[in-house]
Amino acid sequence: MLGLGNSITSGVALSSDFTPANISNLALWLKQGTGITSDGGTPDKVSQWNDSSGNDNHAAQGTSGNQAAVSGGGLDFEEDNADHYDLTSKITMSANHNFIIGFVVTPENPTSGGSANADRNVILGDDNNEFVDFQADRVAVNCTGTETTYIGDSALFSDGTKAAVVISRNDGSTGTFNITINGSTPAGSYSNQANPKAVEFDEIGVRNGSGRPFDGILHELVVYDLGTGTHTAAELTALTNYLTSI
Repeated sequence: MLGLGNSITSGVALSSDFTPANISNLALWLKQGTGITSDGGTPDKVSQWNDSSGNDNHAAQGTSGNQAAVSGGGLDFEEDNADHYDLTSKITMSANHNFIIGFVVTPENPTSGGSANADRNVILGDDNNEFVDFQADRVAVNCTGTETTYIGDSALFSDGTKAAVVISRNDGSTGTFNITINGSTPAGSYSNQANPKAVEFDEIGVRNGSGRPFDGILHELVVYDLGTGTHTAAELTALTNYLTSI
């Protein structure tokens, strides 16, 4: 990837000037420490995390028992409580369309095990499938029932260690995925790296209301629906550096 300077490249503000809004087609932005409505208690439970993209697609949870708590500017999700949030509107991206998903998490006791393991740590889900989830040794993206998985040769995530994940599909005709963690792709291998199918999601932290709940802190989340457009290398670099700085 391209190195960053203190200038503007391909229309993208680099270095300290960059925010996710500098890349077009920002569909969702749950920004650390911004737009969070909480009850001020102990724990400080959050009923809503406002979308900073300008699309008003807020993440809300009206049931106290399923609300995450404020932690370090983000939200601390408890697996045992199936903490989760519903988006105001479902986000759907058509087959052969390109997108970027970026998120920063601090996992709590992630485990390995693949599809048979319930501890899948769903970041984005819907009523049928998880869209994005991770375990200690893998990141998975489910596109209309077909899963793209990157499995590391060693652990990709560990307890209490912050990780910035960027998932991009920039070749919609074949659906080729690229996944980085903290700015690089660790040693490992893909299953179904080419996956052009459609995706949709309307939940944060679970699938189907309670399944495969996320356990850890979600610091920030961004989603771009690029349609048939593409992102540049400079854009992806700028976003990656922004997320890893959180």
